Amino acid sequence: MNADHSPEIRLLQLVCTTDVPVEKKEQLTRFLSEYKLDWDRLYRLADRHRLTPFLYQSLQSLPNVPDSLVAALRTSYQVAAADNMIKLHQYRLLDKLLTDSGIAHIAFKGIYLAEHCYPVGSLRISGDLDVLVRVEDAFRTIELLRANQYELNQNHTLYYQDGEQRLLTELSEVSLFKPFFNNNYFDVDLHWKLLCFNKDYASFELDDLLTQADYQTEVQVILLVTHHGVTNIWQQLYYINDLYFLLKDKDINWSWLLAEMRRYGMEQIFLVGLYWCQQIWKLPVPASVQTLVDAESVRQLAARYEKNWEADEPLAFSKLVLSQMTYFSKAQTQFGKRLRIFTTFGTSRVFRASTFKIGKQLIYVPKELGFVTVFVRAMRSLSRFFPATRSA
Repeated sequence: MNADHSPEIRLLQLVCTTDVPVEKKEQLTRFLSEYKLDWDRLYRLADRHRLTPFLYQSLQSLPNVPDSLVAALRTSYQVAAADNMIKLHQYRLLDKLLTDSGIAHIAFKGIYLAEHCYPVGSLRISGDLDVLVRVEDAFRTIELLRANQYELNQNHTLYYQDGEQRLLTELSEVSLFKPFFNNNYFDVDLHWKLLCFNKDYASFELDDLLTQADYQTEVQVILLVTHHGVTNIWQQLYYINDLYFLLKDKDINWSWLLAEMRRYGMEQIFLVGLYWCQQIWKLPVPASVQTLVDAESVRQLAARYEKNWEADEPLAFSKLVLSQMTYFSKAQTQFGKRLRIFTTFGTSRVFRASTFKIGKQLIYVPKELGFVTVFVRAMRSLSRFFPATRSA
């Protein structure tokens, strides 16, 4: 555990446990007596890192913890548990709907991990329901969901109205939501391609994954590292829990998995995740893998990622996009992959369809006018930069 972290982040790492034996309670009690914590900040960070269930489980019976914090954590835990049960039910209905309609699919992340990997589903706060279908089934799946009370968000509706070919070419996923009570709704992220960094770098399709029948856990690990590590730069602690529970007590083909990670330039990013799994959860790995995890380059990369844990909010989208390129390129050991990262970063953002909000109106700009989107995105980036510069 990094001593440079704030006491709040260090405590959140300590509470990532599925039970709280006497030894763990003693360790937590000592920590609380040795460090002065900002309880409000602790709750904010636990909420941001989706660790309120773990924090409640660990602190509820300890001395010197404010009653108000325990009460807030209890409420959060109860809400998360109820939310997960509702989403799990909806996930099963969605699975049946797609299966009965002859649409091949797999689920991943979120509710999949809560049901299949976590020992108690309520420990994993879930957001969207992520589902991957074949490209040729994507438009039909959207129409099926719309016929079953799901609605496309405003942004993706514009692409949908431009036709099937445009939708499938310009996008790799859409978001659909289904209202169920007051302002609450189920949110499905329907994917037909899973992008690794960007559309010009690499992508996964359903058949790529289904053909690896002997490596289903390994495939889920690849998808998780793609999303948590490459796309979201490991900036939330619950990502580490996801990786740990996905790997825990599994018969992993480490040679195959590392070879695949290496093929996509994700080996170092994966090793960083394993490093944290050992720091927090004591995850055992084979000796050959342990040698890779112990490399100084892995620890240095981990230290860069960890700086994002202290922020009260995840990185804003514009800054996240640049950070994705920065961290991904630093994780490469081959010049060719680093060059490919830089070139595809530019090509994937030029001459593509986009939507922009002008006042209350959402404007759709087709790919053929891509030069307009480049100009607009550049102006918007400058407008975000200069006000921040002046206020500084």
